[in-house]
Order: sequence, then C-alpha cells, then structure tokens
Amino acid sequence: GRQVRHMSRLLDDLLDVARFTRGNVRLQKSPVELTRIVKQAAESARPLMESAAHTFSVEAPPAPLWVEGDPTRLAQVVANLLNNAAKYTDPGGTITLAVAPEGGEAVIRVTDTGVGLDGSMIGRVFDLFAQEDRSLARSQGGLGIGLTLVRSLVEMHGGSVSVTSAGKGRGSQFVVRLPAMPGPELGTTSRP
Repeated sequence: GRQVRHMSRLLDDLLDVARFTRGNVRLQKSPVELTRIVKQAAESARPLMESAAHTFSVEAPPAPLWVEGDPTRLAQVVANLLNNAAKYTDPGGTITLAVAPEGGEAVIRVTDTGVGLDGSMIGRVFDLFAQEDRSLARSQGGLGIGLTLVRSLVEMHGGSVSVTSAGKGRGSQFVVRLPAMPGPELGTTSRP
C-alpha cells in the first residue's frame, strides 16, 4: 500500500510538471486562512513523521493569517516541503513547521535536522530533477520534481521560496513568503 501511494504521488507530480510546462495550471484563488491550511497539511504529514520517529512540531500565530490563494495548491506546497524534510532527515530527527506574519507577508518555514545541502546544491535545489543524494539509502526519494512544483506554485501566488543550510549533515530550512492580506469582511467565509 505504501509503494502504491508513493507511485501515485510521483505520477501526480509528473502530471503537474507537464501541466506547468504547458501553462495549463490555473489557480482557483480566494481569500484563505493560511494557518488552517498549514495545520491541515501538518496533520496529513503526521503519520509519515511518526513512522520515521521524527520530533515534529507546528508553530502558528493565534490570530488568523489571510492570503489570496488556491487552498488545494497551497496545501500541496506545504505537503511537498514536509515530505521532503521527512525523507531527508534520518530517523529520530527534528522537523518544525512554522507560519507567521512578517512585514506584510505570510511566511511558512520548514526546518529540519536532516542531511543538509552543500553550497552548490542550494543554487539548484528547485531545478527540475535536481537531487542531492542518489544513494540507495535515500532510494525512497522522488524524482527531483517536488521542489520545482513548490517554486512554481509559490510564484503563481505572487510569492517566493528560498532555502538555507549550514552544509552537509547540518539540516536545512525552506522559507515560503506570500503576500498577506487583510481578513475578509465579517460574514464571509473561506473554505480551504
């Protein structure tokens, strides 16, 4: 069952890449409460974190944090970053997902204690088919398209994504920045 889910995810990612390269991806944007989307993605990732015995925490502001976006695609961004962190963090590592407002932006950070990145990889980690570690020990990894999808989706939302790492074996941090917006008028709702 796990292998079928993995293959299904790879196929979905490949289809998404094909749609992006053809310009066939359309976002269904509306005002969405980002904290709720982030928490739902975190709950979806929790079984993966538990199976790898990772210490997984979520940090979120008490007040709602609104963005103009496609809730399904934003959840996909967070899920891809969490899956990536879980794959490249040795069992028992620590992964933190944080969302917060910063200077007119909604910022999502995924920080891990994983394998980290060397300087040459940081510059190309979001490139299609880029992979740092192709060893058998990391054979559960994907095809090197998840982070390309993350970048494309974030940019379609008017945002940016970046990565930092102190080097091999020292973990990494992926940061997504999206334009924040005021909350919708009272009486309107958004369904992520």
